[in-house]
Amino acid sequence: MKKVLSIVAVCLLLISTVHGAKADDNSKDGIQFTHASWQEIIAKAKSENKIIFADCYTTWCGPCKMLAKQVFPQKEVGDYFNANFINVKIDCEKGEGIDLKNKFGVSAFPTMLFIDPSNEKVLHRVVGFRPAEELIKEAKGAPAEAKRAEALAAAFKKNKKDIKTTEDYLSYLVKVSDPKAETVALHYLSMVPKSDWHKKDYFWLMSRYVKDPFSKEADYFYKNKDKFIEANGFKGEYFESGMYYSYAGDLADVKSKEEFNQKKFDKLVKLMEKNSFDGIENIKDYTNRALLIHVKDYSTYMDVVEEKFAKGLESNSKFYSQSGFNLLNRLKDCQDKACFERAAKLMDDVIATQMATEELDMFGLSIAYRDSYEFIKKAGITGERLAVAKAMSDLFDNIVPKHRALLDKTYKDAQKAKEEGKTGGRAIPAMKMGGY
Repeated sequence: MKKVLSIVAVCLLLISTVHGAKADDNSKDGIQFTHASWQEIIAKAKSENKIIFADCYTTWCGPCKMLAKQVFPQKEVGDYFNANFINVKIDCEKGEGIDLKNKFGVSAFPTMLFIDPSNEKVLHRVVGFRPAEELIKEAKGAPAEAKRAEALAAAFKKNKKDIKTTEDYLSYLVKVSDPKAETVALHYLSMVPKSDWHKKDYFWLMSRYVKDPFSKEADYFYKNKDKFIEANGFKGEYFESGMYYSYAGDLADVKSKEEFNQKKFDKLVKLMEKNSFDGIENIKDYTNRALLIHVKDYSTYMDVVEEKFAKGLESNSKFYSQSGFNLLNRLKDCQDKACFERAAKLMDDVIATQMATEELDMFGLSIAYRDSYEFIKKAGITGERLAVAKAMSDLFDNIVPKHRALLDKTYKDAQKAKEEGKTGGRAIPAMKMGGY
């Protein structure tokens, strides 16, 4: 209890300073984002003869928040983007953003798109966090990247049987997380001897783009599983489970329980049994939770979550920061205040459990306080509890920007290491991208 009071006291003393330092992606110096419908954005871009810059994000994406707080508000970024683009933010899990995410093939966050308003063609895409100077460099290179992509696509279309041409095109698609990479990757694998598929570079492509557990690629893996696991260790096992989870997740993506294809799921279970997969019960549990979320049965979903939290926190004080947060993040579309009251109670348990440990886990606490505030707010809880939760959330939420220089240096060091990487033999797409 003393720990709680001490942190709250520090929070109340510092909150005004922290609040004043909080960055805002709508700052006067930074990128000015236009808030309008997509059609209005297109019309505005056409009238001003500018390319559209779209920041595709989700509310739970950490790197997305880092961009919004650390990069977009900077004057040098704002000066360039405001002069050259019509800027828009797209929440890919709400309203029109869901359709735009699918339309532009966004599968990772953050993804930043440079779009030609005349035909809505993606000229260039940037995936992941970028420091200011890197983001400006990407923006300036967008037109050249668009021409390069067109040239690579044309060469591939003309000569799909040439392995070097295929490699070059696939390498580019992988780099920018273009959805066309899946089709080209499977084509590329068909050009490579199956006996080489277990090798690290080729297996990287399999693990990323082979998603159908009933495919010929998956069947070859099952028959040669020992070879794949020996060459790739844990990644070999993860590839198999990844296919099962992806397939089950697609089956659970329905609007009513009656639409769920039980026969296909039973067929999946039989395949897992045939392959001696030891995570079948976990797949069943995941599928049940995914189904409850998709059909919006949030009350039953919370029954499942509360049971998992009780078991998880009992054995691991870091349960929430390590895995539990994923369970409650699925409530993003829920409108039931009662469910958020239950979520807020779970966060009380999380914080109490962490406070009872000998050493405070500040990273875990930052996540817990941040999410606790969101749940309390959505539950409609007001007064002192809401005020304290917000104060704690603001305090921890603004610690990260203090380390901008360190984060930028870490990113630059990683990029330098990737560029200096050396491999033996022919460089295939996975190695060009530093797949491992």
